[in-house]
Amino acid sequence: MDDRDLIEIQAETLFTYDPRGRTVRDNYPGGGPAPRLFVGRTLHGDVTRFGEALPDALVARLAALLEREPPAHDLRAPPAASVALHDALAERGPVDAEGGGPAYAFVEAPTPPAGVVRITADSAALVQETFPELFRTFAQVPVCCAVVRDGAAVSVCFSSRVGPRATEAEVETLPEFRGHGYAAAVTAAWALAVQAAGGIPLYTTSWENAASQGVARSLGLRPYGADWWWA
Repeated sequence: MDDRDLIEIQAETLFTYDPRGRTVRDNYPGGGPAPRLFVGRTLHGDVTRFGEALPDALVARLAALLEREPPAHDLRAPPAASVALHDALAERGPVDAEGGGPAYAFVEAPTPPAGVVRITADSAALVQETFPELFRTFAQVPVCCAVVRDGAAVSVCFSSRVGPRATEAEVETLPEFRGHGYAAAVTAAWALAVQAAGGIPLYTTSWENAASQGVARSLGLRPYGADWWWA
């Protein structure tokens, strides 16, 4: 599959949809409303998703702006129509948040890391004290891998969003345990488990999260696109 296929699969994974194909909610355990506009960009074409509450007339305006968007040549560059898209959405209500970031694919199966354990329902207590939100929603998490120290998980990578074809990673490491390569190790183990189950592992982050981008580089992940969104 090419990069545009991957960004389409990413959009499919990130959100839930109504029968019209409009985004409804963030596809995260207990996730809130989906952004009103999502634009996934690649060097091979873009993918756009509109929120369920947007009026058809506004969707048509936004779509017209995006149809005139020049092809992406630099994935770090926001869409040329960003300001116009923001202003059009703001006419309907304040834009409360907006952002974006790179999306990465696992080019090859990662090398199996040492010292990482698979967290299951039977061992979920390992995340209870250190990652209480993960523990609360653990029944909805199909894959979770961790580095454990002194009987508690200190770094985890888990399936935060699960779609029909792909699964997105979420990685968290306790501040005092950062800088030891744990995030890369748990992410590699997570990706191997997702691939073994027949899924596509996806890794996305924000432009501001340099540490997360560093994990992607250390694993040799390939940036296939970038997403931009307005809530």
